[in-house]
Amino acid sequence: MDMKRFNERNMHTALQKIREELGDDAVIISSNQNSTGVEVVAATDYEAVANSDVVSSSTTYEKDVIVNEKSDTKHQTYQEPIVHEFDTSAIQQEISQLRAIIESQTELISWRKIISQNTSTRKLLQKLSISGFGFNLSKNLLDIVKNINNFDEAWNLIESNIKDKLSITQANVIEDGGVVALVGPTGVGKTTTVAKIAAQYAMHHGNEDIAIISTDHYRIGAHDQISIYGSILNVPVLTANNESELHKALHVVKNKKLVLIDTAGLSQRDPRVQEVMQALSKLSKDLITYLVIPANSQLCVQKETINNFMCDGLNGVVMSKTDEASQIGGILTALIEQKLPLAYETIGQSVPEDIYRPNQEEIITKALDYGERFGSMESLHSTELYSELVKNV
Repeated sequence: MDMKRFNERNMHTALQKIREELGDDAVIISSNQNSTGVEVVAATDYEAVANSDVVSSSTTYEKDVIVNEKSDTKHQTYQEPIVHEFDTSAIQQEISQLRAIIESQTELISWRKIISQNTSTRKLLQKLSISGFGFNLSKNLLDIVKNINNFDEAWNLIESNIKDKLSITQANVIEDGGVVALVGPTGVGKTTTVAKIAAQYAMHHGNEDIAIISTDHYRIGAHDQISIYGSILNVPVLTANNESELHKALHVVKNKKLVLIDTAGLSQRDPRVQEVMQALSKLSKDLITYLVIPANSQLCVQKETINNFMCDGLNGVVMSKTDEASQIGGILTALIEQKLPLAYETIGQSVPEDIYRPNQEEIITKALDYGERFGSMESLHSTELYSELVKNV
């Protein structure tokens, strides 16, 4: 048996070399891609290769016909060799999962050691935990103060870092007006927030320059609800069932200083989400788009909602239903990690009073206050590793 390894730029070139050096009856044993092209191993004796110990007996090989065996060389034909290779994707996936488990366990051991030796770190973790802050953010904050043994000093630094990381939008549409669209899942409070913004603006500037456009033609009674608010405020309410009608409605109210667009509620997993966000981004370069997220939902849901509604035209978040939440550290974690600013906070159903424009210090104080009053170590929205950590503090 004559076996030889060929390194060529491509398979076609490799097969030509095999023909020249090993003949027409050569057998392709294996082929692999590499940085320079392909590496092909070929031999001249098919039966010897199949029965030899050189290759694994579990691998099947077939003799590759490189040229037609007719004597007339003018009718020679080329046939791509049959190469049998194992599918290693499942093995690679198992290796990746194993690596992740090992890394998690290593990190867990490291954290257990830190917590067991540092009372200050344990107390800091507990305080962040009962306020609902997520694992990754808590870990980063604790890393910053890992060499500080004084609890008060460490906590002041953590609190300062949270304030620095949490941003508030500069735009204040209640004062300045604009074309504003509210998006988000069903039932998060978009329509009520539209009414609150409109009512607050009317209190400051009057109702002559306000208009509302409803695009929610899915939910039963949606138009009736926003029409009632419009009637109370004495502002026009237009409907738009598609992108074309929305453009026409915006043209009708183009002279209004505040135009509020109440969009249909869509699940964060609804495939139409991106269509809606793309359609809104085409309306106007001056459009202000706020994503409404309830503070009382799980951190994993809040992150998923932000990820799926995220686009270049998303200007900030309205944090709704704060009054119904036991922890608000979760939504603050989502905003910080996604680098998305907070625009407004709504705390109830009353129109117009239950909407506020918070600052960093107020919202962090509220998060910690909620944690002390309502928070629980058992209600953490966290990873398994974080849960394990919490069990051991």
